[in-house]
Amino acid sequence: MSILIACDKFKGSINAQTVCDSIAKGIKQNKKNAICNIQPLADGGDGSISIIKKEIKLDVVVVETVDPLRRTIQSRYYHNDTTAFIELAETSGLSLLREDERNALATDCIGTGIIIQEAISKGFKDIVLSIGGSCTTEAGLSIASALGFQFLDKDKISISPNGANLVDIVKIIPPRIALDLNLTILCDVENPLHGPMGAAHIFAKQKGATTSDIIFLDQGLENIGRLFESYCGHSIASLSGGGAAGGIAAGLHALLDAEIVSGFGYISDIIQLEAKIKQADLVITGEGHLDSQSFGGKVIGQISKACKGLDVPLIAIVGQSSVPDNLLISNGIIKTYQIMDIAQNQQDAIDNAAAYLIEIASNIDLKKI
Repeated sequence: MSILIACDKFKGSINAQTVCDSIAKGIKQNKKNAICNIQPLADGGDGSISIIKKEIKLDVVVVETVDPLRRTIQSRYYHNDTTAFIELAETSGLSLLREDERNALATDCIGTGIIIQEAISKGFKDIVLSIGGSCTTEAGLSIASALGFQFLDKDKISISPNGANLVDIVKIIPPRIALDLNLTILCDVENPLHGPMGAAHIFAKQKGATTSDIIFLDQGLENIGRLFESYCGHSIASLSGGGAAGGIAAGLHALLDAEIVSGFGYISDIIQLEAKIKQADLVITGEGHLDSQSFGGKVIGQISKACKGLDVPLIAIVGQSSVPDNLLISNGIIKTYQIMDIAQNQQDAIDNAAAYLIEIASNIDLKKI
């Protein structure tokens, strides 16, 4: 049996490579003659550039910049001869903050903007930016500010580009010299900028926002969305994926004419995932938390579509799942295994995820697939 093991990271626990390696080890304990082909995956979130650079030779450039609280750090971007690749989460990610430091009203991504500006200064016009894993809800204004944009309040005073100030912005001032830039955004969700399914209501809580903060942030995103539409001349509110990374996708699309693409699709093309699925008798995928968002542009939802279309059976091994079995089956996932079913508690599941993945995989009855 040829098995393709194609998993995302278990966020906050182990990376995608370790997830895949652990499952393969368990499968080999179960059936030594199984052929396991390992393909770590990402969808535009944390770890996306690491997947890309396994397929494309990239050099690394270290840059002094700032974290989401503007503390000095060193971060990096990657490049080949023509294109710079930047992962927002490495500089402006939620994982860089302690839980008590998370504040969707105050944090920003200006550090990522500094890296983009550095790549531009080195002559890169083509830039690929993976935006998943951000800790902000400020519609990309801080990145734009690092590239020369200003945002004014009603008194024509330049205002700090953060979530707290979105409601007070009344005018966008572009850079004095237009940017010569082709920016591609790798997006991992399909949510709009604002509204019940928008950036604030769906994602801001995990970034430290209270219930009242979320309502306030959504009002700010609606305000800046109107300004974006006036600036770029077309609707932003209905833009699929515009709410990704706290609205960064919408903001950079409106201000820099950035192209928003599926991170999963972009990476899948590079690694030729469809061809690998076609050659498999079984695909095993996984991520840390399987929930309704998993089917909105993320790895498990996207690979389930691909496997279903190619009539290849798919199993999911996850940290935990909050999706009903009937919905999983209707999406082509024939069986789902959860670490939380055998772990002592959530912290145990996080700390010992690799060992639990080996145990689960070693007990899968491949004869019944």
